[in-house]
Amino acid sequence: MKKIIAVMGNISAGKTTLCKLIEKRWNYDFYREEVDELVLNYYYGDRREHAYNTQVFFLSSRFRNWWHMTISPQSAITDRIKEEDIYIFTEKNYRDQYLSKREKMILIHQYDAMKLKIPEPDLVIYPHTEVNELKTRIEKRLIQEGKVREAERALLSAQDTYLEDLNELYEEFFPRYDGKKLRIESSDWNLVEDDGTIRYDSEDAEQLLDLIEEELELTPEGTNFTFPMF
Repeated sequence: MKKIIAVMGNISAGKTTLCKLIEKRWNYDFYREEVDELVLNYYYGDRREHAYNTQVFFLSSRFRNWWHMTISPQSAITDRIKEEDIYIFTEKNYRDQYLSKREKMILIHQYDAMKLKIPEPDLVIYPHTEVNELKTRIEKRLIQEGKVREAERALLSAQDTYLEDLNELYEEFFPRYDGKKLRIESSDWNLVEDDGTIRYDSEDAEQLLDLIEEELELTPEGTNFTFPMF
């Protein structure tokens, strides 16, 4: 039976690691978030100027990913849920007054129209991660990936509250998400070596995947794909 699992969470919360573990164990197709270095550089360089265009880019790319998952016969895992674009990132920019009420309304209308043809995932996993740990991981990633992630350097500033604010929004949103969900504390699971290598065969990885499998078994019917297509 086809299944779709989605991971939600802050920047460097461990979403990609979880996706890769699931991809390997169950041979799921992994649909990665589309990340454009230029878009992020513009956004982190001037959030007020580029907030709306950035949200339009990620909202459209998110639904493109979800549409491909929907029409594919294969089980899939992805590193963002579509609700994050509205309830986390659009909301963050709106509260910071980088989006007007009108711009927020347009994004919500786009989201509402797009989601009608997209089924909910069979399971959403939320790896909660404290801000200090997020910054440590971002710093390591900057060393390992260099220019590809350079736009994230500003997040390490002691004066920048972006990661903290996102964590608060996730804590607000997660209880309100009414689909099948699983919250984990990412600090409880040692899934990555110091050099960034994923510990695929570790005891922690096995135990976490077993926990995810147990949650999936509570939704044996699989994702509903009987709705009308475009």
